[in-house]
Amino acid sequence: MHSYDTPGSVSLQIKLPNGRVVVTTVDQPKTTVDLVSLGRRGRDPSEDIEVTMDEQGGRHVLRVEQRNNFKWGPIQISWGADLECRITCPPGTELDLSGASTDVRVEGDLGEVSARTASGDVRLQNVGGPLRVKTASGDVFVAAVAGEASLVTVSGDVSVERIDTTLTGRTVSGDVTVGTVAGELVLATTSGDVDVKAVVSGDVRVQTVSGDVRVGIGRGTRVWVDAASVSGALESELGLQDADVEGDAAAGTVVPLHVKTVSGDVAVVRVAAAISA
Repeated sequence: MHSYDTPGSVSLQIKLPNGRVVVTTVDQPKTTVDLVSLGRRGRDPSEDIEVTMDEQGGRHVLRVEQRNNFKWGPIQISWGADLECRITCPPGTELDLSGASTDVRVEGDLGEVSARTASGDVRLQNVGGPLRVKTASGDVFVAAVAGEASLVTVSGDVSVERIDTTLTGRTVSGDVTVGTVAGELVLATTSGDVDVKAVVSGDVRVQTVSGDVRVGIGRGTRVWVDAASVSGALESELGLQDADVEGDAAAGTVVPLHVKTVSGDVAVVRVAAAISA
């Protein structure tokens, strides 16, 4: 195990072509890395992993990278059994991860997060800064994000429990589920359904091709609904007129809701309370 004293800011820079990365935040000024081989045969893959710690501009930068790979353009070929990289770090640590078939799971609170995988899942808890995730054939789960977020998947589902700022999402052949929306939500899907559990404030824009859309409106939230569908049904408990404002417009902010679908149904429903994805 590698262990470092890391008072102050910490940044994780991880480049692994496969395996799993598990990050756990612990309220202490220390960062550890434990490399665990998950295979029973073959060469120990941890022998090909390089772990370094540097200090740059008052920031502790931890790098975990696999060496001795055969590279051909953007393709990396590695040999050996699966590897699990277990990291503990202080809350607020920044994460920059890139991989091929690399899964990442975070338990705790991080700062800014950037993750790029080809066929790996990304599972995050609380993200305190900007969030950027791009994956092909991988699912994405985020509990909450305090900064602007961009999520892009191909053949993967997206699930976000709560949005308080701005989230932009694009999926192909993947469903999107959002719990509570209290910020700006912009979604575009192809061959994927969208389920927004509860909108309490903000601005919601959803476009789908070959996908159904369901949007729940929190009790007491007033909306302006603009919905249209080509080859799909429109249903709403609130009305679907071009300028439909429920309640007294002078009483508070009205949430704009724009939904456009091609070959997809649209349903706008009233829900009792804000809920998770």
